[in-house]
Amino acid sequence: MTASSAPVVVIGSGFVGLGSALHLQRDGHDVVLLDPGDPTRAASYGNAGHLAVGEVVPLSGPHVLRSLPRWLADPLGPLALRLRYLPRLTPWLLRFLRAGRMSEVERISAAMAALCDRIALDYQPLIEEAGIQDVLRPGPHLRLYASRAAWEAEGWRWSLRVKSGFRHELLEGEALRAKEPALAPSIGFAVASLDRLTVGDPLRLLTAFRTLFRARGGREVTGTATGFVHRGALVSGVTCADGHVEPASAVVVAAGAWSHRLARALGDRVPLETERGYHVMLPEPGIMPRHSMSHVERGFALSPMEQGLRLAGTVEFAGLTAPPNWDRARNLMTIAQSLIPGLKTEGHRFWMGHRPSLPDSLPVIDRASSARNVIYAFGHGHMGLSWGATTGRLAAGLVSGRPTNLDLSPFRLSRFSGGRSETASASP
Repeated sequence: MTASSAPVVVIGSGFVGLGSALHLQRDGHDVVLLDPGDPTRAASYGNAGHLAVGEVVPLSGPHVLRSLPRWLADPLGPLALRLRYLPRLTPWLLRFLRAGRMSEVERISAAMAALCDRIALDYQPLIEEAGIQDVLRPGPHLRLYASRAAWEAEGWRWSLRVKSGFRHELLEGEALRAKEPALAPSIGFAVASLDRLTVGDPLRLLTAFRTLFRARGGREVTGTATGFVHRGALVSGVTCADGHVEPASAVVVAAGAWSHRLARALGDRVPLETERGYHVMLPEPGIMPRHSMSHVERGFALSPMEQGLRLAGTVEFAGLTAPPNWDRARNLMTIAQSLIPGLKTEGHRFWMGHRPSLPDSLPVIDRASSARNVIYAFGHGHMGLSWGATTGRLAAGLVSGRPTNLDLSPFRLSRFSGGRSETASASP
């Protein structure tokens, strides 16, 4: 992209950042990873471990506005909002509701499906080279419902999944009990997602990718990016909180829930919010489900992992700096015990992290409007692990100036600002 001999700097070393760095190395670039250095604070560490093939339904939809009061009133519900944060959240929430119009939902779903179709294809070569194939666990994943009627009430959501080619199996009665004997009688119906994979230890996968990055000659710098050094219409370096400047021929911004601050330093205002998510690790649950599962109404997931059973999910809006509300994590244990009677919670460990979410459930994968050698790759919400390798390949393509095999127009920055942005995309 430039004649500079400086490396490409990737800001953020979660799955999106590492995916970008590894694909940039495949393109022949010298790469520096710049990150504050604590992997356990990030969503890449604390996620539910799902490579969520088939998740093509955006979070917003025609049902959301009428469901909000019920969700907020339910202490075990999927959504919590700290009222003092509401004035700051309101502009994002209005965009979120507008994204729930059915015409928008169908457009967004098609873009989500395009990313989901690439999950296994883009991860597999990286996982093989990292020598960590054993971290992947085959499906199916079970989506749980109280009854067939509860599933049928999803209506348009399932039509979107079927339209995308979603492979699934319906389970109830004896077939459901045979598949997952630990389930409580209150669960009368499930849909098995046949193509979904789970990651037995997200941190182990992340660590293996970092090891591969270093083995290829990559360099890691511990620091917090705060801004950029400009040289004409390009960026020539990244400034850090300690005053250090990291020289750069190009930059990929993959800093998760903190990315909008860096975009603002370049003059781009991106409506990025943090969906605070919680997880609980049960090291000795006593009963280990055979499959990963999610309870649709509760916005909750159970994932068997190498260290035990992880309970994850729910959404809390309270910003980046508010202290955790550990009652949200305790609620996860209450829900889990209602689904799996006899589940043991002794020795549990709590975690809270920040999902970087945009109101239309799609990431930004685009050039900064004021600096063509800065690429944005953030805003993946609940799909950062799932789309990390694909976004990394696309971001690397923008840096390298090579055509992509995916239409990037749904992920452009200009969908929010109306301002100028350009992407290098080829026909699908």
